Amino acid sequence: MKKILEVKHLKVFPVNETQRHLVNNISFDLYPGRTTCIVGESGSGKSLTALSIMKLLSTQLKQTGDISFQGESLSGLSNVDMRSFRGQSMAMIFQEPMTSLNPVLTIGDQIKEALDVHLDLDKNSLNKKVISLLKEVGIPGDRISSYPDELSGGQRQRVMIAMSIACEPFILIADEPTTALDVTVQAQILKLLRNLKEKRQMAMLFITHDFGV
Repeated sequence: MKKILEVKHLKVFPVNETQRHLVNNISFDLYPGRTTCIVGESGSGKSLTALSIMKLLSTQLKQTGDISFQGESLSGLSNVDMRSFRGQSMAMIFQEPMTSLNPVLTIGDQIKEALDVHLDLDKNSLNKKVISLLKEVGIPGDRISSYPDELSGGQRQRVMIAMSIACEPFILIADEPTTALDVTVQAQILKLLRNLKEKRQMAMLFITHDFGV
């Protein structure tokens, strides 16, 4: 099977402290339809690895090594160039949906924003696409006008998943997607992610500190 993402000798360190590695020489590959897990304790560099792939690191941090998507190196791309990859080729589910979602916008408007960046759809087509995505992640379409604080923690995480898969990315990075959820809801989210991965044949990078998960 042909790899879709290749990470070679990735290092992350503070700009002015080149000897203090926060991520130290990590290499791995991602393949379509398969899940690769990064497991480790808090502060071990799991999220920094994910942010490095998306090129979303703080300006106070620097990364070296090479990251290639379908054989094309991303390492030399600017932040502007990376925008065409984020969301469409690769997408990320962040740790805390309540801090990632905008409390003053409906969930429908926030999913539409992700679609607007990459797809040329009229208003009617946008609404249909959003409702379809909500249903795909197990949320009734009539919740399109709901605000984040009107949803449960599990529902908010499902909205984050809908946003991440909206443009049908080849790679899905899930950064601790079940941390703030109870065990029953965790199982539901894990099953949803597995089903979406298999249905869409996405490569998944799953990050967790929990061996049970």
